[in-house]
Amino acid sequence: MAHPKDRTVQVKIIEFMKKSAIKTRAAGILISVSLLGSCSERGSLDFAPLIEGASVQTVWVANFRSTIQADARSAPPRPKAPFFEAIDVSIPPAHEVGKIEWPDGEPDASTDFVTVENRSFENQPSFAQKVAQADTSGRNETLLFVHGYNTRHAEAVYQMAQFAHDFDVPTPAVLFSWPSAGVTAGYVYDRDSALIARDHLEALLIQLSKGNRKIVLVGHSMGSYLIMETLRQAALKKSLDVAAEIDALVLMAPDIDGELFRSQVAGMGKLPDPFILMVAEQDRALRISSLLTGRRPRLGAQTDRTVVGDLPISIVDVSDLSDGKNFEHKIVTTSPAAIAIIRKLSQKAPPGEAHIGELTVLSDLEP
Repeated sequence: MAHPKDRTVQVKIIEFMKKSAIKTRAAGILISVSLLGSCSERGSLDFAPLIEGASVQTVWVANFRSTIQADARSAPPRPKAPFFEAIDVSIPPAHEVGKIEWPDGEPDASTDFVTVENRSFENQPSFAQKVAQADTSGRNETLLFVHGYNTRHAEAVYQMAQFAHDFDVPTPAVLFSWPSAGVTAGYVYDRDSALIARDHLEALLIQLSKGNRKIVLVGHSMGSYLIMETLRQAALKKSLDVAAEIDALVLMAPDIDGELFRSQVAGMGKLPDPFILMVAEQDRALRISSLLTGRRPRLGAQTDRTVVGDLPISIVDVSDLSDGKNFEHKIVTTSPAAIAIIRKLSQKAPPGEAHIGELTVLSDLEP
């Protein structure tokens, strides 16, 4: 359901187009972006007491966010540096795989995702130390997730909790929450924010990899763009041995121009192994992104190897496992069928030991 503010934005966009006599195609693009954003969840981190039967997922967060939420007219200045916290999220006993059960009214741990505890850390080293101490898997590994465009902080935290819970991630789950405006009209602002966030993501990667810890690095949509820019920067600066420290790199529905991607890869040297792109031809969100960026095809909607060529990168096509939700843009994390397959594969072998062909249809990998 569209939220009141989103409906107001849609009406204003339409009125502006009529008054300005802007070409119909341009109007269509802006209205499509508005409608896309109105389908996103708009949540907050609501606290509620923990109940028996609920699951608790700890989300370790590098929070590079302003305390002021952007609106349709303006976005706040970005912060100078991130702060660090651990958020315990309660997941309801009747949780449906692939779904975030947002509170509808008073938050209730029996039916909703709720926050039960929030702990802060003095600095990044103490945060990374606690993350390492929380690893009971024996893998000496950390999962680091970078969210995409138009994502508010609460959404990113609960996405990370749902992801880690549904995929039964055995290692600490760390979220890099970068300053997305969290509004439909913020695409360009978010692209700029991603570039501003590079230094802080680089610093986090360096800190989390200390003690010979490996990182499984996962990005979604514009978060993939931020990851690639950061890894290229780190490789050029030689601040991080990308191939050695990144145990697996997974980009889901990457919102990246194909030519830009090739340029980013060229600057990285030896690539992480495995390096996996998860794509869907019918991704409607990336079609809109393509229109906004001059009709340039986006990497996450290309289901062949035209862009990657002979690079040691695996492409996994998730098109046939679509659940029809979220503009076909979050199939990997919202489709119960996709989640079930990936979870089984992860149980057979850790991500860093995954062996996937150059071009694979995900449903064909079902154990």
